[in-house]
Amino acid sequence: MSEPLESGSSEVAAGKSRDRRAALCVGLSLFAFYLLTTSARSPCGDEYEYAGVAMNLVAHRRPVVTVARNGPDGRPTHAFEYSKFPLGQSVLLLPFAWAATALSSAPSGARPAFGILAFNALPAAECAAIGTLVFLLFRLSGRRARKLRLTRGQSALASLVTGGATQLWPSASTLFADTSGALLLTASVYGLARFRYRRGATFLWGVAAAWSVALAFLCKSMFALVWPAVAVYGVWALIERRRTDPKTLGRVRLASTLALAVLPFVLAATAQLAWNHARYGSPWTSGYHRARDGDFGFNTPLWVGLYGIFLSSGRSFFLYSPLCLLGLFGLRSFWRHARAETILLLGMSAPLTLAYAKWWAWYAGIEWGARFFLFLVPFLAWTSAPVWRKIFSYRPRAFERYGRKTAATLLIAVSAAIQIPGVALHPAAYWQMTLSEARILEHPIYQKGVWEIRDDMFLVHFVPEFSPVVGQTWMLWATLNRDRLDDAALSRSIPWRLLNPKWTPARVKPYLVTDVWLWNEWRRPGVSKAWLAAAAGVLASLLAIGLLGLWSSVRSFKRPSFDLASGRGNSE
Repeated sequence: MSEPLESGSSEVAAGKSRDRRAALCVGLSLFAFYLLTTSARSPCGDEYEYAGVAMNLVAHRRPVVTVARNGPDGRPTHAFEYSKFPLGQSVLLLPFAWAATALSSAPSGARPAFGILAFNALPAAECAAIGTLVFLLFRLSGRRARKLRLTRGQSALASLVTGGATQLWPSASTLFADTSGALLLTASVYGLARFRYRRGATFLWGVAAAWSVALAFLCKSMFALVWPAVAVYGVWALIERRRTDPKTLGRVRLASTLALAVLPFVLAATAQLAWNHARYGSPWTSGYHRARDGDFGFNTPLWVGLYGIFLSSGRSFFLYSPLCLLGLFGLRSFWRHARAETILLLGMSAPLTLAYAKWWAWYAGIEWGARFFLFLVPFLAWTSAPVWRKIFSYRPRAFERYGRKTAATLLIAVSAAIQIPGVALHPAAYWQMTLSEARILEHPIYQKGVWEIRDDMFLVHFVPEFSPVVGQTWMLWATLNRDRLDDAALSRSIPWRLLNPKWTPARVKPYLVTDVWLWNEWRRPGVSKAWLAAAAGVLASLLAIGLLGLWSSVRSFKRPSFDLASGRGNSE
């Protein structure tokens, strides 16, 4: 980076203290907001496996998941088996599984709601922490390069918008390891940047970054692909520090720092190999050898996967988080002022993107949006800093100034609106309706030896009329009109009906179920309204406290001045 702005003055120290307070308020506000709008769903699919292992660890001290099977007599029975996933995500869920178990002794009318909030507190906290780190990254880069500098209030607003108008919002209600991975990768980026910028002080930020990416690997093995980029940046930062501050970083300090940074990688790899051996008798068998994972693996054509990830009508990352386009627009300016950090972000993102593009399930299952690429949201939020600076700039030409603000407001509104169907409705309902009612393909899903199709949802991914954004928006409209219209009337407005009237579903209403816990629990018989009101009141109070505290932290920032001669703006 260029144009260092930091100094040792008490004013700078006070500013950093207010930054920490504002960051805490950003996180608290997002956390309360996420839990107020969290899902009412019970874990299913991959989420069930993560939560099931955590619950069995609490209840039986065994890292297994409970599955339903038919016994020799044909009757359903339950059995224990190992999950194919690493243990990291289930270990993170342990305190929340314990809390959900402890809440089983709560009053009967409050148990369902409290159990939902207990489990969903983890992803809500993780997505809120991502928003907090985005704020801190804005402030960190702004102190190092004037062209990336946003005021405290501007950084807070951009961070809150990132948390509420991107896929972070719906992801705050899911238990997938992708959310944990996104947080840990963002934390590693922040730790590495702090490690590089902080002169003559502790080296623990670099060590913390190493632990973050090691823990991300224990949540999802694919995240090992970011290790080379993190290692290269870390070593380069050490060399730079050694050159500029040789007294602080002597040979002993250098050796100890390298040892502490390498240790988490060794421990993480050893733990994963031991877990593989315990499950399958071989350290090299990871669990992805069954069903389509073993049949297809990484056989998607690269360009098909890349097109689906970034340009398709059903799964494009930018379709679900249009706000992240600002990161692309700001990438060139960010490169000029933060070249090493841009290389770090690209070095972490490119291997993951290419690997996921080759994976047979590049679309990440039935969940809302492109959950595999949630880590791109904070990365692109950081590179959008130059664009936010232009949006907030006080240029003398009113037309240009208000034009930028209007365009940004529209983009934020569209991006936030896209998240609403993903939050209000369970995404599995749309998939179940298309598979069970529309009967488009010969068989609804993959069956070994019968219907061996790699992607049995390709119409949903590549045909605009089947896009989940279109489909779930229609389902939200149908849900609001379910008491006024019958199934036939609702079906006549289904988005893909004009493609083929035979695909019109006969039943619609069974799939129109809202997915917001407070709404669902309030309407359910036998639930204590007093307990629900108390829980909602606590969360609403936390949201108010966070927003008021944030306003207190940023209200005294000065309006950036504008130099007419140089055309440069200066901000806090």
